[in-house]
Amino acid sequence: MFCGATGSLSTEHVIPKWLRKELGIAEPVREFSGTTYIGAAQTLAVVFHEVCVSCNSGWMETLEAATRPVLGPLLLGAAPGTTHVLDPGEQAILATWAVKTALLLALSKFRGQAHGWIPATTLRWLRQHHQARMPPPGTRVWFGGLATSDLPASAQAACLYDATSSPAASCVTFSTGCALFQVFATEQHDAELTPDTEEWLAPSGAYQEALLPIAPSSAPLRWPPAVVASPGELQGLAGRLRQRLPAAP
Repeated sequence: MFCGATGSLSTEHVIPKWLRKELGIAEPVREFSGTTYIGAAQTLAVVFHEVCVSCNSGWMETLEAATRPVLGPLLLGAAPGTTHVLDPGEQAILATWAVKTALLLALSKFRGQAHGWIPATTLRWLRQHHQARMPPPGTRVWFGGLATSDLPASAQAACLYDATSSPAASCVTFSTGCALFQVFATEQHDAELTPDTEEWLAPSGAYQEALLPIAPSSAPLRWPPAVVASPGELQGLAGRLRQRLPAAP
């Protein structure tokens, strides 16, 4: 999926094993699609079978190792009255990991559905430029907090279309523990975003205080944000971009 190789494939844990350990998950995890019960697994696991051994055990493993010390301490939230300061380098690592994870979640859970489209050239960019540990051009990533003790992971996807009704951008909102990410990604030939697009993407209203921009970012930020979402607010937060689209004629 990342390099186009046709050799040995591996099992990529989209929700990595180290994250399950950090969350302390020891009991079976139930999966739902909306309110529909899908089934239960012995532990939290979303696997993807289209990653080659070289990518999985190489640059992807390196990215996970860089992400764990940054994201791990945030998964269970912050103690009351405390915050975590993330410098621009840590934000870049989180954003890069979030883009990779968001696109693989969309492929794993929503492939074949209208909202499951993802920009394939952005996946390839991640591998080609993995040493930079920077999110791809044309991606925007926001980082929020989720008030939960029993929702180990969630994922929602949306696809935005251009004037010709062709897929133009992917927007995936996912959570792991108390960490919440929203990822906007385009194909690399459409990576230069206009000022109007930037203004449209920027969180507004209550979302402005709930979503901290980490790609791009050039200054330290404090997490969690002033507004922390509840599980019941995930649907609205994930659909904030759709809500700002003009009404269909």
